Amino acid sequence: MTNKEGFNNVVVALDWSPNTNHTGFYVAKFKGWYTDAGLKVKLLGAHETDYRGSYTEANGTNPDAGYPTPCGKVAAKNATFAMNSPEGVVGWNTPPPGVERPALKTVAAVLQAQTSAIVTLKSSGLERPAALDGKIYASYAARFEGRIVQQMIRNDGGKGDFQEQVPPMLGIWNTILSGAADATWVFTGW
Repeated sequence: MTNKEGFNNVVVALDWSPNTNHTGFYVAKFKGWYTDAGLKVKLLGAHETDYRGSYTEANGTNPDAGYPTPCGKVAAKNATFAMNSPEGVVGWNTPPPGVERPALKTVAAVLQAQTSAIVTLKSSGLERPAALDGKIYASYAARFEGRIVQQMIRNDGGKGDFQEQVPPMLGIWNTILSGAADATWVFTGW
């Protein structure tokens, strides 16, 4: 959509608070490359109020809440593009039975390889996925997340039995540091 200054408005819903995975977007904005191309670009990060309910301390503990995700922002026409993980896109495009959503299309990969990992504190002594049996996993409440972790544990010789808890998303690392959970999924690039 063209605005009154003659620029095309573009909103990019980022997948988290601004970080190194988003560097190219911010460099292009700072250098004026979007403006040169006739674009007025807004970068929407998880720290913004538009993501309230998904990434805030007050609302992040409710897995039944309508989490505003990057894919959801595009589907609701509140963003032009979304940055999301491969599992996030698969989860969006394979909704539960009875849930209808517009299909979204992946148009680019920003990174050449997956940059996330399941982590524990070194002091926990948990050194293999199978050791997560009977432990507490701090989840982001992504649709396939628990199943991915479960299969990872099984593939390493475990049963895949663990407790999944959904703490506030922006405080998930503190959940591990405090000992309230044993493992979580993090981005390794930063």
